[in-house]
Amino acid sequence: MDKSELQNLISAKSGRVTFENIKGESQVWQYFVSVKLDDKLVEFVKCVTCLKVLKWKSRDGTSGLRSHMKSCSTPSTANVRRLTDLAGFHSISKPTVPAAVKSDLADVMISMCATDIRLV
Repeated sequence: MDKSELQNLISAKSGRVTFENIKGESQVWQYFVSVKLDDKLVEFVKCVTCLKVLKWKSRDGTSGLRSHMKSCSTPSTANVRRLTDLAGFHSISKPTVPAAVKSDLADVMISMCATDIRLV
């Protein structure tokens, strides 16, 4: 069954379609419910705010659902924040170590290991 057919069944309040809350660690799950068709879980979720049906599989993660929440017409989605939304998150960069320093460190570690082995 495709998304539009499922959306039509939901709009018609068909008895074939039921919903189940999703238990997950992400805050996203308070805005979505899983969809069951004829008591079988299908690869769709429904937004409880705008009632739109979205195709979703567990391996997809929640990023697509977060994107929907941002475009969904609801003020309540403003409360959902990601770690990357924090100020300064993107300004953190990995320090680069020059090759000469890496080589010197490797030489010192080799020397330390060789000395340690001789004492045993």
